[in-house]
Amino acid sequence: MTLATPALGLQLRSCPASLGQGEMAVVEVQAKGKVTGGFAGEPLFFFPYAPDLYRALIGVDLEAEPGPRGLQVAEGERVLRATVMVKRRPFGLQRLNLPPEMVELRGEALRRVRREKALIRRALLGTKPQPLWRRPFLLPLRGRITGAFGLQRLINGRFRSRHTGLDIAAPEGTPVVATNDGVVVLASSLYLEGNTVIMDHGLGLYSFYLHLKEFFVKRGQRIQRGKVLGLVGVSGRASGPHLHWGVVLRGKRVDPLSLLEALGEQGWKRGLSRRP
Repeated sequence: MTLATPALGLQLRSCPASLGQGEMAVVEVQAKGKVTGGFAGEPLFFFPYAPDLYRALIGVDLEAEPGPRGLQVAEGERVLRATVMVKRRPFGLQRLNLPPEMVELRGEALRRVRREKALIRRALLGTKPQPLWRRPFLLPLRGRITGAFGLQRLINGRFRSRHTGLDIAAPEGTPVVATNDGVVVLASSLYLEGNTVIMDHGLGLYSFYLHLKEFFVKRGQRIQRGKVLGLVGVSGRASGPHLHWGVVLRGKRVDPLSLLEALGEQGWKRGLSRRP
C-alpha cells in the first residue's frame, strides 16, 4: 500500500492491508521532517532508516478482536490515513501431560507464580526509545518446532492457556543466542518459565528465552546479536528439552515467526523443521 500527499512529498511507502492475530509488520514513510503517527489508538514510534525514510513497528495481540484498525501518519500538519484489517487466525490444539504440582498451583507455589508474573510485567516497562538493533534478526536456535504460536493448550485434560511463543526442540545443552542486539531486563529462575532471559531491543520490542538449563547473562547487560545467552534445558514447566521463544511488542503478544518475516535475515526458514 502506498499513499501520498503529491505536492508535499509525505508518502506512506509500506503498510500492510491486513494482519493476522498475533502478527507484526513494518510501516515505512518517506518524509523530509519529523514524522508522528498512531495505530489502533496508540502512538507509533518512528525511527530513521535511510535518508528521508522512517520506519515504525505495528502489531496486534494474539487474542485481538478481528476487524479494522486505523493508522495515521503525520508530518507537521500533513496527515495520511489508512486502514489495516485484523484477521482471525486458525490456531491449533496442543495436548500436554505434566506433573500435577506444575499445573494445580496452591499455597506458596501460587504466591511465587504471582510474584514472578509481576516481576515480568515490571521488566517490560521503561523500554529504550530507539531501536537498539541495526542488523536483521536471527533465529536464537536451530531445531524442530514442537509447539507453534497461538495453540490452545490442553494440559492434563483441561484447557489452561494459549501458547504465547514458539517451542523449538533441541538436545539439552545446545547454545541459545540473542536474536539481536539489546539489553537484558530479566535473567532469573522462575517457577513456571524456568531459567529465563528477557531482552529489550528498543521501541517496546522484547524477546523471551524460557526453560534454559542455565544462563550466562545478567540484568542490565548490553548484549550483541548472536551472543550465547544460555543453554537449552527442561527447567520450569517443560515436558522435554526445548526453547520457548517469545516476542512482545508494546504489550502485544506476537508470533516470533512474524518478527522474522518482518525483520529477519534471509534464509531463516532453513533453520527450522516441523514436527512430523
